[in-house]
Amino acid sequence: MKAIVFLSCGQNKNSEEIQIAETIRHKIRDQGFDCYMATTDQTLLGLRENIFKRLEDADYLVFIDFRREEIKLNSGDSIHRGSLFSNQELAIASFLEIPALILQENGVKQLDGMLGALQANAKGFSDRSCLPDVVSGLLGEKLRSGEWQNQTRNMLSLEIADPPYTDARQTNHFMRRFYHIAVHNHHHKKAALYCYAHLDAILNLGTNKKTQLKTIEIKWAGTTLSGVRIGPNSVREFDAINFYLHSPIQPIFWPITDSPEYYPRLDGSGNYLLNFSVVSQNFGTTTKGFVFEYGASPETVKISTD
Repeated sequence: MKAIVFLSCGQNKNSEEIQIAETIRHKIRDQGFDCYMATTDQTLLGLRENIFKRLEDADYLVFIDFRREEIKLNSGDSIHRGSLFSNQELAIASFLEIPALILQENGVKQLDGMLGALQANAKGFSDRSCLPDVVSGLLGEKLRSGEWQNQTRNMLSLEIADPPYTDARQTNHFMRRFYHIAVHNHHHKKAALYCYAHLDAILNLGTNKKTQLKTIEIKWAGTTLSGVRIGPNSVREFDAINFYLHSPIQPIFWPITDSPEYYPRLDGSGNYLLNFSVVSQNFGTTTKGFVFEYGASPETVKISTD
């Protein structure tokens, strides 16, 4: 799983910028990253689906501020403004707390736009033809120092736990089987904070009946806390569904609630699509569907990804 670098780089069609940006994109990939290169798309649909979504998914930002129009100063001297669109992308990346590598062409007004607001320490450059190698060298330094990683992601994922279930003796001395969903934090140094698990909907695949559920937290394995921390490169599991080990089985969910109104229910043996989500304060929301099949006995139970 490769980390994603969002390349925010001017691409003036009347200059060599497009070719330079493409070369930088290849250099970033040569360092072991995936790379999305932002293009100038001023439509609302393009901004929402291409720019904003890609920035939200990115692990790192490479920001390159090329010279734009000349500005005359009161002193009679002249200077250039930077790229408007790139500064907008830098603003969004800053809000999302995405680590950034910032380069600025000599002659651009320093600390202008978002660079001034962030007090960013930009690396200057003058020769555009050397810029791809400069970017590659700086990325190599970040990798060697451990500041950036190319094989981890700024994301959570939901998978069937390994092993998928655990048998535990209850206070009434009967055995109960718990099927777990594992939540993986793929970031190498950032913990996922205030993580809450939810069962959003149940779809009976036999009858096509869909039940949209009230929002309620699902119990995490090994704790009664509704919200948990998932450490860097770590995993925590929540209780997807469980049942007593006797026939006929009656699978149930374990929401954290004191009201029966919030208990999700199945219609009886069959196939169900269970849509789970995990919400984290600093990782956003991750969703995934799992197919749960069961008959009369524990041996009939199967769980798989949608």
